[in-house]
Amino acid sequence: MSEFPQWVALAELPDVEVVGYGINRPGRFDPEGIPMLRAGDIADGRIESSEVVRVKHEVAEAHPRTRLRSGDLLIVLVGRIGEAALAGPDHEDWNVARTVALVRCADPRLAQWLRIWLATPTARAWCETQAAGTVQRTLGLRSLRHLPVALPSLADQDRALRVISAIESRARINDRIARTAVALGDAYFGVFVTDGQHWPRMTFGDVVGGAWTGTAARPAVASGDEGWVAPADVLRAPLPYVGITDSSGPPGVPGPILVVPKAGQVHAAVSRSSVKVSRGVLVLDPQQMRDAWWLLHEIRSRSTELSQLAQGTAGRELSARAFSQATVAWPPEDVLVHFAGLANRLHGRALAAQRENRVLHALRSRFLRTLEPAAAPIPA
Repeated sequence: MSEFPQWVALAELPDVEVVGYGINRPGRFDPEGIPMLRAGDIADGRIESSEVVRVKHEVAEAHPRTRLRSGDLLIVLVGRIGEAALAGPDHEDWNVARTVALVRCADPRLAQWLRIWLATPTARAWCETQAAGTVQRTLGLRSLRHLPVALPSLADQDRALRVISAIESRARINDRIARTAVALGDAYFGVFVTDGQHWPRMTFGDVVGGAWTGTAARPAVASGDEGWVAPADVLRAPLPYVGITDSSGPPGVPGPILVVPKAGQVHAAVSRSSVKVSRGVLVLDPQQMRDAWWLLHEIRSRSTELSQLAQGTAGRELSARAFSQATVAWPPEDVLVHFAGLANRLHGRALAAQRENRVLHALRSRFLRTLEPAAAPIPA
């Protein structure tokens, strides 16, 4: 990185237009409408639009300035403020929600540099200092226009882009490997249960060594609270693992199964370390290790059905008693052992990909720190 880069406010960069934010009141969603990107669709420098929200054509057309073009820079304004990603060819003519700012650059290379710069600790800290609100942190568009941007030489920008692109490309491959491994586990389970009509009916209580639910909220301040798991930790997990660490044992050995209901589904994940759970999380402790992977995939395959056991506000309370009384067709020992062997290898590969991504994430963070100038203070 050049020792003394040029500092320029975002809105003063040449051929850069801070277009603004998008749709404020989308109204009813329309399955045949225009896709709308939200703040939650932007994470880790890219757009994750697996669950696309669509708005009516007339709503999207009322916001023509925020109709996307390939290469547009999108910046989160609410919650995880400063998260940024670039729109791709697949996002042409989509629109954005009010929680997202759209920045348009004439030079695609500058847009790529801005995305990288927004991920540096300096830029993220600046966004935090400019944010307002206590319940939900929000970065105003007026403040965003004054975002100070360090502009190193084009050679330094190109070097940064090459390094970050290589790291992110490998991480995307690992994500795909992990998702595919879990999907294969689901598929194998579907094949195994085709003989389920011949298996004895038992209750989950019969095959689970213990079950309990959390009764308290996570403390606002707690020391050594890494073992705390809240419902959001399970719901937001992209894969069925929570709290996996490099020192928690062999790659494919599962532990307690954590179950959380929401919106007509139950989400399940395994944790291989001792955990304390807050209210809304059901913990299942399988009697034997060979049973754990089977139970995980059983719950995943019956997600909608088992959600009907939930009670309370919006069906977000799942009691240990109600779950323990639900029935399950339980396979013979040879089936459990065979499936456990397959699942162990598949989940072991998924976990290995996740571990490599943690290393890549740390490498990316260290490299981003090298992009920050050692001199020249950021203008207010």
